[in-house]
Amino acid sequence: MERITLRGAVRAVAVLGALVVVGCAGFIAWPLPGTLLSREALSSLVLTDRTGHALREVLSREDGRSVGLPGGRIPPKVRQAFIAAEDQRFAWHPGVDVVAVARAARDNVSAGRIVSGASTIPQQLARRLVPRERSWWGKAGEALWALRLTAHLSKEQVLLEYLDRVPLGNSTFGVEAAAQRYFGRPAERLSEGQAALLAGMARSPARRDPYRRPEMAMAGMRDVLSRMVEEGFLTKVEAKAAEETPLDLVPPERVFEVPHLTTALLQRLPELGLDRAARIETTIDPALQAAVEKAITEELRGLAHRRVGEAAAIVLDNATGEVLAYVGSSDFLDEEKGGQNDGVRSLRQPGSALKPFAYGLALSKGFTPSSVLADVEVHLATPGGAYVPKNYDRRVHGPVRLRAALASSYNIPAVRVADALGPEQVLRVLREAGFQSLTESASHYGVGIVLGNGDVTLRELARAYRGLARGGVVGPLREVRAAFGPDGSALRIPQELEEHRFLAARPVELLTDVLADEAARAPAFGLDNALRLPFRVAAKTGTSRAHVDNWAAGFTRERTVAVWVGNFDGTPMRGVSGITGAGPVFARVMSLAMAGIRAAPLVDRSHFESAEICPLSGERAGPNCPGAMKEVYLPGTAPRHECKMHRSDGALDVGPAYLAWAQAEGLASTSVSAEGGPGMQPGFILPANGDEFLVEPQLPEGAQAVPVRVMAPQGAKLLELRTDDGRRIELRPPFVTRLPAVEGERRLELWAPGGSEPLAVTRYRVR
Repeated sequence: MERITLRGAVRAVAVLGALVVVGCAGFIAWPLPGTLLSREALSSLVLTDRTGHALREVLSREDGRSVGLPGGRIPPKVRQAFIAAEDQRFAWHPGVDVVAVARAARDNVSAGRIVSGASTIPQQLARRLVPRERSWWGKAGEALWALRLTAHLSKEQVLLEYLDRVPLGNSTFGVEAAAQRYFGRPAERLSEGQAALLAGMARSPARRDPYRRPEMAMAGMRDVLSRMVEEGFLTKVEAKAAEETPLDLVPPERVFEVPHLTTALLQRLPELGLDRAARIETTIDPALQAAVEKAITEELRGLAHRRVGEAAAIVLDNATGEVLAYVGSSDFLDEEKGGQNDGVRSLRQPGSALKPFAYGLALSKGFTPSSVLADVEVHLATPGGAYVPKNYDRRVHGPVRLRAALASSYNIPAVRVADALGPEQVLRVLREAGFQSLTESASHYGVGIVLGNGDVTLRELARAYRGLARGGVVGPLREVRAAFGPDGSALRIPQELEEHRFLAARPVELLTDVLADEAARAPAFGLDNALRLPFRVAAKTGTSRAHVDNWAAGFTRERTVAVWVGNFDGTPMRGVSGITGAGPVFARVMSLAMAGIRAAPLVDRSHFESAEICPLSGERAGPNCPGAMKEVYLPGTAPRHECKMHRSDGALDVGPAYLAWAQAEGLASTSVSAEGGPGMQPGFILPANGDEFLVEPQLPEGAQAVPVRVMAPQGAKLLELRTDDGRRIELRPPFVTRLPAVEGERRLELWAPGGSEPLAVTRYRVR
């Protein structure tokens, strides 16, 4: 009986064992659950610059940092370090290393306690995917899952899944996330020592935390390097060099750089279709970004006395549309100044910065650089009533060539251009240039649209100026170079708009020549102004009403820069113009953007024809013109007629449109007399005796001058000015010049050649 019972028991055990084996085999053979390898709940989001340096992290739903290795590619140094540290026979075992189990059992029995483990990489992955209690049954289940994983996945897949999930301290999961967290770089750029340090943390991330226990972390790194030598991955010399190479740990504080751009991207993730992204690589150039941030901080310090509190800047690569630098404010964390406002994306009035687009349209509609625009008082009927535009300097300048009008940013000529073209056409070309914020009707803006009475963003302005740099073709800006999902797969990045032409190429090239003309800019801003750089740059400034906003935007062939300065709360600045506020910031940022780049020519003048013209009339220079200048034109558009303003008797025939201006300037006396008007005695029109001139803080010193206008004797060809500091200055028709605004009581004399006494004397004061 006992014999039968024993035999039955043995048989039962055998059957049970067979059932267990069959069950285990069935479990191992059963396909893996489809959701087993999903990482969405674990995956966090990291935004990096173009080099892979982490800018900002957004934790996962499990409050951890995790991101897959890009493209599912395992860097060789990472592969070698983790295999050497965790599973030397990884390539050979089926998921459980029997040799390692036997060795661990021997060591633990000999020591009387657990001193050695035998978990393979597949077992550790199983522990992450299917957590179990720490018991013998739990270990058995872990081993079965390891066998099952290895049966259904390639070793490469197993290793990749493990490396993407391994806990590496400080709520960080996966090698890619850890590389960003501890070293601020992607895993593919880790050194041997950095990879070894991470591999050494895998078994005990808390004990080997490089922030809290750096000695233990370094000991773990040395142990892994030693194992890499044993496995033949490194030589002893290479391991020694890796040990001595600085690890360059990033500070333990939370990563938060380029805050305005990363915030904007996070807000737009659903719109961009990137709400499932685990890693977003931005286009930011880290060195340029840091330099621009520093420049803005320093420039604002110099403008503080003018009540300038904030600035923003954006730098574009013209070839690709990539945003290389993006500064929304000087200090994101300064709540008192509203530092979290994004000056790159805020809507504000751009002032004269929109003028180039109207002038570009004009040049494509038959205007030329020498087309004369009437800079005299004008009353325009608009839907809102009569509109009387004023120039920034509160003066009128008579007949002004288009080149001078745009370069010197005179408002009245710009309004005349907008009126001639029609506000509808100006608004159309602005919208086609990418100003999507201009949503009101043309009747709402009227001709004031050319002076910037509509709200736009600095980003839109930069995009449109890049369009000018590209010959009238606007295209999308790229803030994201690449994006990857939790599994490392590349995600599609939508474009913000389709590339298209908004102005013809040749008129835009001519416009660029005007915007880069330092001499044409000089009458309003002086030769030594903020837009004068060591290389040629096409640029324009703008100032909104009441000095609330300053803008400066411009481009070389390679880079576009746009800058805004002001205050986020709308507080007016104290007498700051675009040339004195945003201008210096623009110049510094553009210089940084062009560092190390050899600027290509902005325009090719072989595309144009040239002619000698009269600077006043804009027509071909005639024999009576006191001077001539060379101007360039689109082929077939140069003026054909000679100047008729300058007469053979030295008089100036300006015509009725400019008569009031000419009389005020003292330029039409002989013409008026010849027409029967009263004759006039030689003397000073400006400065009149007793005049006072104020040095205005909103204009650069080099741009401020005392205007001199003389009423000449009939038939005079040459006169002489004598100043109280001993200088003698020749005057020829039209007998106009400017003198430096030197503070104090001044005396000025007008002499005829060979005269024994002055024709006239005037005294004025500058303060």
